[in-house]
Amino acid sequence: MNKYTRRRFLELGCRTIIGAGLAGGAITHNAHAQSNGNNYRALVCIHLNGGNDGFNMVVPSSGAAYKEYADGRGQLAVPASSLLPLNPATANTTAVGLNPHMAALKPLFDSGQLAFQSNVGTLIEPGSAEDVRNKSVRLPAQLFSHNDQTTQWQKLNHFPGPQSNVGWGARTADLFASGPNANLAAISLSGSNNWQAGGEFSAFNIDSEGVRSYAGMDDHTAKWQMPRREAFIQLLHAQYSNVFEKAYSELQSRALVLSTNVGAALEKRGELQTPVPANNPLAAQLAMVAKLISVKDEFSLTRQLFYVEMGGFDTHDYQLDKQPVLFGQVAEAMEFFNQALTEIGYQDDVVSFTTSDFGRSVTSNGDGTDHGWGNHHIVMGNPVLGGDIYGILPRILVNGPDDSRNGRIVPTTAVSQYAATLLQWLGLSVEEVDQLLPSLKNFNNKNLGFLS
Repeated sequence: MNKYTRRRFLELGCRTIIGAGLAGGAITHNAHAQSNGNNYRALVCIHLNGGNDGFNMVVPSSGAAYKEYADGRGQLAVPASSLLPLNPATANTTAVGLNPHMAALKPLFDSGQLAFQSNVGTLIEPGSAEDVRNKSVRLPAQLFSHNDQTTQWQKLNHFPGPQSNVGWGARTADLFASGPNANLAAISLSGSNNWQAGGEFSAFNIDSEGVRSYAGMDDHTAKWQMPRREAFIQLLHAQYSNVFEKAYSELQSRALVLSTNVGAALEKRGELQTPVPANNPLAAQLAMVAKLISVKDEFSLTRQLFYVEMGGFDTHDYQLDKQPVLFGQVAEAMEFFNQALTEIGYQDDVVSFTTSDFGRSVTSNGDGTDHGWGNHHIVMGNPVLGGDIYGILPRILVNGPDDSRNGRIVPTTAVSQYAATLLQWLGLSVEEVDQLLPSLKNFNNKNLGFLS
């Protein structure tokens, strides 16, 4: 017989607490959240894990610019004849085309619902490739390291301080979160991540299938499970004198209530009418995001930040085989999400944006590309001033004016500028954004202009 002692019950809860999405933080009143009324807005971060090759996504399409690109890329260059022409609203000196495997995104670009922000990367302060080579500019630590660069993208804390271990998504969610459903201000569809980590109100974790239930206590119709659930609840409601026990029991209580309520809301809501693309995990995650947004009124939410992730972008080898599949799935998933938001009536209230560890090197290693720096990114949604390419397109030229060395392009737009533009649309003031993003003060342009 399995004896469910006090310790055993707490272990059950501990194993489920990440699934329920909570890892600490007291529920307190937040005046900022109350000031937003019913004007809902959400950001959806689409992280392309491994270092997406943005320079094969948006490509110079003709003339000397294409030749420089093709010479550097070798066999990995996208043929000019296959590129889908992009006609940016703002005249650009370089003709560009979209990778043909991302054809699903072109109608969104043409209709003004999607834009590209060019050459983004981690920067502490502005600097040219020459500055980098001469070491006359401060650089982020551990450039070209997956873990370090992903962490810096998601935390944007280049300086020591009290927020060093808090993601900029978590810092933002704390400003808007309040009440018993505060943890739903930030929701992850892909487990723990640095973007949403470390805040007062921990992110709620869910997966594309729904709420992760408490093992052995989730089925209200199963009589044999009910004694476990009732005993667990009694333990949670006991009077604890130890501060850690008390905090843990409160945390578990909130997790149990939230997981139950969210699960019930999703079950009542049912499935989307828009078909979810088969064999596309990113699309499945975005489908759950759409369903969660559609039930947000049940939880009195005015601002939310969602995190989804797709892996496989570290294309050191077999890039010619891998990249068409990766690009096709991203484009298919984003097109689907745009349609799903239209179905639920929130197409004007949600902005999706891509992030990645870093870009790839201009140079080919023979079968793939190595870790780079600057990268092109996608921003999608009705609030986007789409049909345009923002920022400065670099020359994709080995040993050229934008190459720090070894084909690694120096970013001309900082991640903090990219984030600041998104956060101002979400409703933060310039002063709040400055406080949230410490390195932003080093850049003159604090709004890149891709959002209305």
